[in-house]
Amino acid sequence: MALTAQQEADLLSMLDAYKNGEQIDDLPAASMDATDKKIEVFDTKSGSSQCMDLTAAVDMANAPWCGRVWRTDLATPTAATYCGSLEILKNLKDILELGGYLVKNDHSRRKLDPTNHYRFANGETAKLDGSMGHYQWGWGKPFYFARWTQGNLEYEAVSLYPIKGQYNYRIPVGSISATGLAALDRTTDTLVSYINDDVRYRGGNNNANYDGKYNSLLGHCATNRTTAQFAAAAHKNGTGWLAGTMRGAAVVKILVEIIMGTRNVQAALNANKDANGLYQGGFGTGVTNWDWTSWSNHNGNNPILHMSAGVDMADGLGVKEVPVVKADGTTAFTAKVPVFFGLKNFFGYIWRVSEDELAEANADKTMKHWVTPSIYGTYTYGSTAGMVLKSTAPTYPGGWIKRMSYDGLEMWPTEVGGSESTYQGDHYWNSSNISSGFRAVFRGADADGGGRAGCGAVSVNGAVTSADADIGSPLCEFAEEFPLVPEYYAVV
Repeated sequence: MALTAQQEADLLSMLDAYKNGEQIDDLPAASMDATDKKIEVFDTKSGSSQCMDLTAAVDMANAPWCGRVWRTDLATPTAATYCGSLEILKNLKDILELGGYLVKNDHSRRKLDPTNHYRFANGETAKLDGSMGHYQWGWGKPFYFARWTQGNLEYEAVSLYPIKGQYNYRIPVGSISATGLAALDRTTDTLVSYINDDVRYRGGNNNANYDGKYNSLLGHCATNRTTAQFAAAAHKNGTGWLAGTMRGAAVVKILVEIIMGTRNVQAALNANKDANGLYQGGFGTGVTNWDWTSWSNHNGNNPILHMSAGVDMADGLGVKEVPVVKADGTTAFTAKVPVFFGLKNFFGYIWRVSEDELAEANADKTMKHWVTPSIYGTYTYGSTAGMVLKSTAPTYPGGWIKRMSYDGLEMWPTEVGGSESTYQGDHYWNSSNISSGFRAVFRGADADGGGRAGCGAVSVNGAVTSADADIGSPLCEFAEEFPLVPEYYAVV
């Protein structure tokens, strides 16, 4: 096809520009003041060339970050897209060194083999019975978390470095019970993360009548203690050891949301990654769908799973189906244990106490949220002395969580009106109908929680002295102080 006169002229002009174009060495030297410089970058996500501030490009290259973006004008719990470095997000599990560890009371830790938690990464045998430390799940590097909003877009991001231009929370190296909940040394009254069938570590409410039977509590997590009792038992391990914490729950929720790209942890399991090679979907129902009466008849609503359930998945991701058997050996209930890179039962199954937070009822039946500013403070559970007031949760009778406050990592419901499959996808229980007094904070829900359970599920129904067969605690530890005040890092 012959070119028009105008097309020929345009081609000649382009050729002339190409021949006379300057090489990079021919360009004038730039000043050292880089604040107003621009460079051209290629966005692999959109496939287009874009303009970027030089300082921002240098920051991203030297301190890469990754995250997910949600649209606040939509009810979906699924992230709209990713942000930051795609490669970092795809490999975040390895970058943060997520997985199983054996941790000693001095916080020294050894990484377990990602394919076999009964040995260390170097091949040596690892024992999970307490003789070599606590069986924990955690992260091997401190990292930063930032959350911000631009228009109707809500960003959540993490990095090994402070994210410039944002308020950052520094997450110290830490861990929580790899089985999701802890055992109790009945001899020393110490909270431990051991998998041990000795009567010394009998789980649940310590009912010895079940020993040797189909509903035995040997090798199960401990329950039926108050938050204060669990906290005192955890502190016996030393400085930096705590019972269930808001802080630990927040880290798990953040990482699940960013890595999986959804706030609905009970979304259907999807073994396939998306077009960008990222994880998608949730972990299904988890251990949440056993009705209260059947559970009560089985063992009085005590824990139903041996703490070894799911250990064979090591640092894997998915669901482990475990049969809960009746006296005749037939299956009474199939527990679908969720596993997040080695962390088992991080929602559902057994309610978790939270020693670093407290609820206080207001006259209008809303709930104030009090948190401990330090993990090293001395606090009396049921008193706000030395605690910091944060957000207020909705009024009686609670409901499906629509909005949560992530400020101070409090993960506190601030608005209801969602559903099982929208917004946060979790439930807030405030059916106690009181207008004054303190309430314990329980997280995650139990085996009777159904679709209401989740990483963000919160109950303030119980008194600070509540202790039941379906309430337990993970063992948490942090190698250093874990403050809840973010620090702003300017773009310079």
